[in-house]
Amino acid sequence: MDALIFDFDGVIVDSEPVHLATFQEVLRSEGINLSHDDYYEKYLGFDDYDCFKHVGEDFNKPFTEDKIRELTEAKTQLVLNVFQTSVTALPGAVELIRQTAQTGVPMAICSGSLRQEIEVASTSIGVRDCFQVIVAAEDVQKGKPDPEGYRLAIQQLAPFAKSGPEAVKTVVIEDSPAGIESARALGIQVLAVSTSYPTSELTSANRIVTSLTEITPTELNKMI
Repeated sequence: MDALIFDFDGVIVDSEPVHLATFQEVLRSEGINLSHDDYYEKYLGFDDYDCFKHVGEDFNKPFTEDKIRELTEAKTQLVLNVFQTSVTALPGAVELIRQTAQTGVPMAICSGSLRQEIEVASTSIGVRDCFQVIVAAEDVQKGKPDPEGYRLAIQQLAPFAKSGPEAVKTVVIEDSPAGIESARALGIQVLAVSTSYPTSELTSANRIVTSLTEITPTELNKMI
């Protein structure tokens, strides 16, 4: 493969419960009670902007751009406080990242999280130095399922890849239907990990595993 691109939340780190808890805390101040089921069924995979936008609309309390900015800043600080002290890598993630880095395949993170959150968490679990590129929420105009983020990641990986990289020779690791859709729109091969959604909702991926402990760089190469 020319390159390997990871989603972040729910793929590398077990951060979705953190995002849910911090969304809930911030939204309570606006009189909105966001349930666990609603978050995982409707908003998982959105970046902060889109989550606050859609939650406001769904609860008949639409937020202004300034309010979304204010809510995002408050949530970000809460998330960073957690990431700086207690962030957990998902099983197999660190091992797969380090093994792939040893093969010389360039890697990127493409996530709807903010760059500061990704930097802090990836440093905390000891893999930041393995990635040549990070595409974060503030780098794109449209979040997943729009393919903009993955397109940008491939473009930025070009100086590090021997042959491009070509989308069809790139593998993405995702945990959400929106993320799978965004990568498949570019013809990228997708490995889905069922950490956040049941397998039945990830069928548009090229391969599905329950944990990254089940996969190796050699097997990723076979997906091309």
